[in-house]
Amino acid sequence: MFALIVFLDVLDTASQLFMKKGIGHLDNAYFWIGLLIYISTFFLWMRILSKVDLSIALPIASVGYMLIPVASVFFLHEQVSILRWAGIFLIVAGVYFVSKSKSQGIK
Repeated sequence: MFALIVFLDVLDTASQLFMKKGIGHLDNAYFWIGLLIYISTFFLWMRILSKVDLSIALPIASVGYMLIPVASVFFLHEQVSILRWAGIFLIVAGVYFVSKSKSQGIK
């Protein structure tokens, strides 16, 4: 189930990148691809929540806080400060600790 949650984060990251690239242009394919992926992540999230406690799933799903800045640097050429990277590291450390207790919350 952990892998499925990480896969959800990858899909969510892709949807955010596509929508960001296509925003402001509703006739742009990037926007619609991003929206379609975003809608599909909703249904995947519902499936995950049917199997895993929210208190476990949500912190693991916050891996997106790491994926989005990395992807934004590479694909959107955004700047990410050292202070922001430090905050991302703290989030990832928290996800690690929460994931260590994941087996207790899986149904």
